[in-house]
Amino acid sequence: MRKSVLILVSFMVLSLSSISALAQDDIPQPGWDIGWNEDFEDITWLMDTDGEVMVEFWVDNQDPLPIDINIAWEADLDADLDISESINIAAQSNKTFEVTITNVTVIEHLANSTGNVRITATRASPIDGSDVTLDAKVIEGDFEIPRIADLDVELIYLGFPVSAGTTAMMEVVLTNNGNMRDKAVSPTIVAQGCPQLSLDGLSEVENTVVNSVHDGNQINTVTVEVSISPASSHPSKECTIELAIVSEGGGGTSITTQFVDIEAVNSNSDDGGDDDDSSSNGGVDDNGGDGSFIKESMPATSLFATTALIVVVAIIIRRDE
Repeated sequence: MRKSVLILVSFMVLSLSSISALAQDDIPQPGWDIGWNEDFEDITWLMDTDGEVMVEFWVDNQDPLPIDINIAWEADLDADLDISESINIAAQSNKTFEVTITNVTVIEHLANSTGNVRITATRASPIDGSDVTLDAKVIEGDFEIPRIADLDVELIYLGFPVSAGTTAMMEVVLTNNGNMRDKAVSPTIVAQGCPQLSLDGLSEVENTVVNSVHDGNQINTVTVEVSISPASSHPSKECTIELAIVSEGGGGTSITTQFVDIEAVNSNSDDGGDDDDSSSNGGVDDNGGDGSFIKESMPATSLFATTALIVVVAIIIRRDE
């Protein structure tokens, strides 16, 4: 019987010890801590195109008294942080704070590149008067530059008229104003109001890759050409040419418009030759006159009159002899 009682007492003591240990584990230990909210842990924060991103962190205070925390920070890519330099946490409480990373000019940085932000929190006045630097806590994370696609197209003015029946080349300049390499796709070109004007060269525009100055290249333009061929019967007219391209990177559609003067072929010819002197010298004759004159034809002398005249002359000569 005594043995059974001893076993029962031992069991109760062990049970109470276990309960006491569990209870101790549930009691928060004195001190404080800082960290990112769960939604912002272990990820890279994507900035918007204005160069901003908002994140959240928490500060937990398990001390029996409120604490004041001083905040210092560092950030890459010339970023600024919109955050209080000092925060207060009530005793045995947890508080969440927002911090905005801002002032990053995203167009000046290559798409998908990252920067680091580091926040250092120190207790302003430790209860035991210890060195605050020994109580510093640090959290850090990375923010990402978004993709900005901005591909622009421009038709360059010819500067001279195009004769009907000929072909001229017009330059097309593609400019990448984004922060990523881009490609021109789905080009279209039309000549408004000029159905006899043929346009060719879209194959040169299609799939043209244009670098960004932020991916290690110094040149962000590419020049190609399209041909302009008015039919030989095309009348003299100013034609409007419209060219559109789509940015493969998601920058939308860019449209450019340019004007071309078409010059018709002269249909008048000078194969009639010179009709007379007046037609070649503007109506003025070689003698300085006004070029007008009358052609008179003397009637031809008849054969009978000629014979009679010869006979009369012969008779007169014989009488004189």
